[in-house]
Amino acid sequence: METASSPGMANHLAMLLLLLPMLILFTQPPQSMGTEVKNYTQKAVINACTLVMCTPVENGLPGRDGRDGRDGPRGEKGDPGLPGPVGRTGMPGRVGPVGPRGDNGSAGEPGLKGDSGPPGPRGLPGVPGPAGKEGPSGMQGNIGPQGKPGPKGEAGPKGEMGSPGAQGSAGTRGLTGPKGERGAPGEPGAPGNAGEAGPAGAIGPQGPPGARGLPGQKGDRGAPGDRGAKGESGLPDIMALRQQVEALQGQVHRLQGALSQYRKVELFPHGRGIGEKIFKTGGFERSFQDAQEVCAQAGGTLPSPRSAAENEALQQLVTAENKAAAFLSITDSKTEGEFTYPSGEPLVYSNWAPGEPNNNGGNEDCVEIFTNGKWNDKSCGESRLVICEF
Repeated sequence: METASSPGMANHLAMLLLLLPMLILFTQPPQSMGTEVKNYTQKAVINACTLVMCTPVENGLPGRDGRDGRDGPRGEKGDPGLPGPVGRTGMPGRVGPVGPRGDNGSAGEPGLKGDSGPPGPRGLPGVPGPAGKEGPSGMQGNIGPQGKPGPKGEAGPKGEMGSPGAQGSAGTRGLTGPKGERGAPGEPGAPGNAGEAGPAGAIGPQGPPGARGLPGQKGDRGAPGDRGAKGESGLPDIMALRQQVEALQGQVHRLQGALSQYRKVELFPHGRGIGEKIFKTGGFERSFQDAQEVCAQAGGTLPSPRSAAENEALQQLVTAENKAAAFLSITDSKTEGEFTYPSGEPLVYSNWAPGEPNNNGGNEDCVEIFTNGKWNDKSCGESRLVICEF
């Protein structure tokens, strides 16, 4: 059968060929749409050119034998499409295992010194240290020159004797001065050369008998003696023996009293002995009345020096204790200006300082002894070193 080649059929065929790429494009999966659209369009155009460009279009398309033509040559690779949108951030992955411990780094440089912190709280007071050693006694000061006596005043009219005034109250006790530091001991001097032996002195007078010693321990029993001859009647001897026993009992009582007194005396650590007298001190200070009670409880009295030797012994005790003065037993409390011993006996020895006694303030009825051995009248309410006489 003869194929028709009219211009109307050629136009219909060209339209079909143009619609063919569009059908192919619509039949592709949705994900392939995008970058491949251009490729299929280009390929379809090439195939169309291959089929229809043999003769100009206006002269009509060549006929076909009804079979599909072969694929034309592969077209050029199209341009890459636009990048798609950034996808969502994925879920964080699992935490990885802990890695091995790294090596220690090098030591850094020391930092700057920090500011000083605030001072800490005040510490507790320390324990008092031990008492220092007693320093040596100071040198005795020189006695000042005696003042010139003033002009004697005119004697006034004799007044009537007034009633004795009431004793004033004791004054307040003054503060104890600080104890002086002990000086460094001097270096011992070089020993002097031995002098020639002097002539033997005359034998001095025999001293007073010493205090009777304590009875000795009982001796061992002696061997029995030979039997004596028969004596006379023992009645007179028994009477004599009783008298001896009574005398011995009296001596025992006296010894017991002396022993008790010696024990009380030993309670005072420092002392001086002059003849039959013993002066003892405990190193503490009391008023006159309290000092009297202390000495009475120990079986003694306040000291009553009756000689220069006894006064010197008291002076040494006051100096050794590093005290200003000590009370004596002497007062003028009964009659102003007439100082007596506690028994009322007038003084047999005195060593007043220049210008003393002066009853300064009108209330100085007691007597004190200084470190230089001089006496001064003083108020009985003051506190002075306690020295007892035994």
